[in-house]
Amino acid sequence: MKIRLAAIDLDGTLLRDDMTISDFSKAVIRKAAEQVKIVVATGRMFDSAREKAWLLGLGDVPVICYTGAWIGLAESGRILCREGIPLCTAEEILRDGREKGWLIQSYIDDKICLPAPSEAEERCRKYRSKAAVYLGDRFYHPAKEPTRLIVVEEDEAAREAIRIFLEAHYGDIVEMVHPGDMFLDIHKKGVSKASALRRLGSRWGIVPEEMVSFGNTENDASMLAMTGLSYAVANAEPEAKAAAKEILPLTNNEDGPARQLARLLHIAL
Repeated sequence: MKIRLAAIDLDGTLLRDDMTISDFSKAVIRKAAEQVKIVVATGRMFDSAREKAWLLGLGDVPVICYTGAWIGLAESGRILCREGIPLCTAEEILRDGREKGWLIQSYIDDKICLPAPSEAEERCRKYRSKAAVYLGDRFYHPAKEPTRLIVVEEDEAAREAIRIFLEAHYGDIVEMVHPGDMFLDIHKKGVSKASALRRLGSRWGIVPEEMVSFGNTENDASMLAMTGLSYAVANAEPEAKAAAKEILPLTNNEDGPARQLARLLHIAL
C-alpha cells in the first residue's frame, strides 16, 4: 500500500543526542513532504516541539505533543485538540507525590509548573523552550486540568515502583509511559501517539496501513504497533523495538530514520 503519511518522533529518533537535526535529515524530510503528509510526534510540550519543527521548514505541519494529549500546528500555533487529566485525580496524585517525596512537574496551558526549584530539575532544561513557573503550595491544588504530570526519577527501580503504585491506585483514569531519560509520563487514559495519529488520519482520509512511523522509546510503541510500516532506531529501547515492524541498522546519530524514509520514497540527494 502506498505511504501517505510519515510520523517521526523527535528526541532520540530525528534529533541527534546533541539535540540538533542534521542537514541531511532536514533535506530528506523536506523532499518527503512533497509526497506525503509529515507529522512530528513527540512527548515534548507544544512550545518545545514547535521550536524543533520550525527547523524542518515545512510550514504549518501538525505536531503531536505531550505523547498525544495535544495536536497543534507548527507555524500558526493553532491547537486542534487537547486532553487533560481529570482535576480531582491530578490533585490526588500530586498529594501522593508530596507525601512520598517525588519530584513532579505539572503541565498546564503549555506551562511547566513546579512547587520550587531543585537540583534534579536542572537536567530537564535541555528539553524545554521556556522557564518553569514556581507556585509554592498552590502547585498541589491546580485550578485547571493538567495536560500531564511527569515524575522525574533517575533510579530505574524507584521509577518503576512509582509506576506500579500509580497503576494500582489510578490505573482506570490515567496511564503511564517511559518517554526516555529519567521521566515517567502520566496522562489521561487512552491518550497516545497512536490515538492522535488516528485522529489526523481520519481528518485526511488516511488509514494506518498508509502510514509509516519512526521512534525509539515506550511512548512511541503505540504508533509503531499501529502504522503499516514502522521503524525503531538501532539504539532504541526494548519497548520500541518490540513494537516496531523493523529495527533500523543505524542510530539517531547516524540519520537512521531519514535514510530509511529516503529509501522508501526513492529520494536521492
